[in-house]
Amino acid sequence: MKKYFLSSLFLILIGNVNSQTTEAKQGESMWVLLNHVKADKRQQFEKFVYEVLFPALKENAKKDIISRNIIEQTRMLEPRRANKDSSYTYIWLMDPIVKNADYSYSGILSQVYSSEDTKKYISMHNECLVSPQFAYRVKQGSW
Repeated sequence: MKKYFLSSLFLILIGNVNSQTTEAKQGESMWVLLNHVKADKRQQFEKFVYEVLFPALKENAKKDIISRNIIEQTRMLEPRRANKDSSYTYIWLMDPIVKNADYSYSGILSQVYSSEDTKKYISMHNECLVSPQFAYRVKQGSW
């Protein structure tokens, strides 16, 4: 019985830690960005996101509250299957938008990397895309 109680308590605590992300309240602005990635560039795109962009943002967050808020209020949604054209859609969800934040890749990367490396990483990202990002500014509804 004690074993089950401790296991349940652990799961509840883990669930609470993961649920501490901020979500928009009714009427707050959100941003949805669609990235249509070439099938043969998925690994490169994910490398850019998880090994270049996210570490740069985490480094910025050590000294900048806005960067910390970007991390807490942004989610990357990964595709489960290919689109009809064989591309894959990755979705950035800024929920809610952080006021005064610079979400541009160059703005984030240039705070950590040299201008030469920043250009290289932007190019690395751009060559993954089938088309430019689609951006939708929306607001949280009542539901």
